[in-house]
Amino acid sequence: MDSFIGLKLDGRYEITELIGVGGMANVYRGRDIMENRVVAVKILKSEYSENEEFVRRFRNESKAIAVLSHPNIVKIYDVGYENNMQYIVMEYIDGITLKEYIERQGKLKWRDCVHFTIQILRALQLAHDRGIVHRDIKPQNVMLLSDGSIKVMDFGIARFSREVENNANEKTMGSVHYVSPEQAGGQRTDERSDIYSVGVMMYEMLTGTKPFNGDTPVAVALKHMHDAPVPPTDIAPEIYPGLEEIILHAMEKDPMKRYQSASGMIRDIEAFKIDQSITFGYAEKRAERRTDGKAENSSSAKEKIASAISSLPMIKKEKSHKKERPAKSVEREKPAEPEYYDDEDYDDDEIEIRHNYALPILAAVACTVIIVATLFVANVILSAFKTTSSSVNDYVMPNLIGLNFYDARAQYTDIQLVATEEYNSEYPAGQIIEQEKAEGRIVKIGDAVKVTVSKGTRMVTIPDVKNYHMSSATKALEDMGLFVSQVLTDNDDIAADYAVRTDPIAGSEVEEGTTVRLYISLGPMTEDTIVPYVVGKDVVTAQYEIEDAHLKYKVQYTASSEERDLVISQNIEGGSSVPRDTVITVYVSDGSGEEIENVDDEPDAGFPGEYYPWGQDPWASTPSDEPGDIDAPTVERNVIVYIDIPSTAKNKYYVSMTYTGTRDSFGEQQTVDSALWAGGSYPFTLSGSGTVTLDAYARYGGLQIRFATYTVDFDNGTYTVDDYQASTFRTIDNWAMF
Repeated sequence: MDSFIGLKLDGRYEITELIGVGGMANVYRGRDIMENRVVAVKILKSEYSENEEFVRRFRNESKAIAVLSHPNIVKIYDVGYENNMQYIVMEYIDGITLKEYIERQGKLKWRDCVHFTIQILRALQLAHDRGIVHRDIKPQNVMLLSDGSIKVMDFGIARFSREVENNANEKTMGSVHYVSPEQAGGQRTDERSDIYSVGVMMYEMLTGTKPFNGDTPVAVALKHMHDAPVPPTDIAPEIYPGLEEIILHAMEKDPMKRYQSASGMIRDIEAFKIDQSITFGYAEKRAERRTDGKAENSSSAKEKIASAISSLPMIKKEKSHKKERPAKSVEREKPAEPEYYDDEDYDDDEIEIRHNYALPILAAVACTVIIVATLFVANVILSAFKTTSSSVNDYVMPNLIGLNFYDARAQYTDIQLVATEEYNSEYPAGQIIEQEKAEGRIVKIGDAVKVTVSKGTRMVTIPDVKNYHMSSATKALEDMGLFVSQVLTDNDDIAADYAVRTDPIAGSEVEEGTTVRLYISLGPMTEDTIVPYVVGKDVVTAQYEIEDAHLKYKVQYTASSEERDLVISQNIEGGSSVPRDTVITVYVSDGSGEEIENVDDEPDAGFPGEYYPWGQDPWASTPSDEPGDIDAPTVERNVIVYIDIPSTAKNKYYVSMTYTGTRDSFGEQQTVDSALWAGGSYPFTLSGSGTVTLDAYARYGGLQIRFATYTVDFDNGTYTVDDYQASTFRTIDNWAMF
């Protein structure tokens, strides 16, 4: 059992669980008792706490993060020292590393790649502005949250760029697969070193492979310093040329030829997001440099050969069978025009190369080390598989699997059991599920033997994913260790492809690995519906029936001898077919006892054959001036205006009308699905009276743009359209891509 579990640091931070093991420090999940929040606590390992260099690096991290406050950088809450323990209290990140995400996906879509990269660069831009170079940018140090946001962490080897520069003997740090050429060579690093690492990450995200691999870290580092990476399009031809230019420009060997800042790289990526056909000319510049380099290499080839030969140590020997040649001038060793230098000027017998005995010695040492190491490993392996006791101190390892940890420790006192915990659905909490030494192996009495103890089945709380896009909702559930079964369902309140609910419901606690049904909306239905006949029913029942028919209602009370709250008429006859969301006006008795006399049918009246002899008009906004005058009721009519949807439209749009010159809504917004209406005309039903001028708006997400002005004459059932802008839909589609 970890000795830190249950420990309370500074009387405030309670350690609850080991969640990560690093080279210098371990990371624990904890609880801040004062703030009542979950935190991450990084504790420097005891073997390093006495090492000044490691303590310095550990404190560097806290110093680096403490001056940074950015939504894409992990927050630091506290730094402490207690009982010879150095620790940092940080924001707890509930997510996965970008490395894990890349491994799951194989390779990422370009939209995901640029989405993640921009967030990383924004975090680095702030750090660079504060004079801090991360120096260990890699996918393992980037956390991905369920909402798609990024958190950069682990500034453990960060260096303030204004501190004393490192020299060639400084130990190269960082992860070798993402390290910049200057860092691999032990040279000075700055902000551009982080830019190189970001380029390597983009390469890996889009191709699914790292640009350089090798058998040893040194081999990989040398490739970073000297080799050109395979162009990403050779591995993944679907990558856009402009995006490849961005990656290779960030990965230039010479820092002076790279992006000089994170903001410069962001600028190019933003330009690419707007236009995927864009190119930046970096490829042509590299080609020119390669051409110039080849010319220089060709012209100086003989010079280099001559220089190499002239630098060899020479000893003149006596030759009895050759004529003695005239002495050569010393200047001959560095000819003015080496391309004309005659190889015959050198006699093979005149040159004696001094032997370098270092290589044979090194080879002999290497062979000796290999032999000793092989014998040592063989001895360890044989000892590990030894099954017979050869000493009174030998102990035959028992089978501990399935035993309670505390029972096993009490029963087998000749060995020390050291436990680590992990969730397991097959074994109850407290039982041993794995042992370091197999049953029957020989260990020494008093040896420490590692065992893994079950924490039982992990319980997780189902998150509320209502109104999440189906992909985001699915990912949020899968990140909790749940399996997802998608179910399509009609829903008039939630747009298509967005989550409606889960079963079990959000907030429920279930076992990890449980299958959760995720209900995905098919979007609001657009076909016509039948108006229910509600005359003679109470107003509440009428409202329910109208809503169930996917219609809207408007209640207007009027004088009548009928029972109060009884529907006495409706403006659209029952059984009529109308578009969904049409407003149905129901006229309801106020129970005043006044009778309504019947007259000849008036086709324009609110309901046929009825009028008010006292002159009170239930449809008018104010009563008549004189009793006995009969004012014609204000009648709302439906007019269908048609909206032309371009054939290039790609999304679902929310279309609404407002009074021209104001933002006051007229009627309800409607959903137009381009999958159904692209290249056609969408019928938009409006209800009103008189003549009104309306502005039509299309919205997607947070972007809303006016695309036309409609003048509607409800009395005559006609309309005109002005200033129609089909480009509005294309603008929204381009914006929606990002």
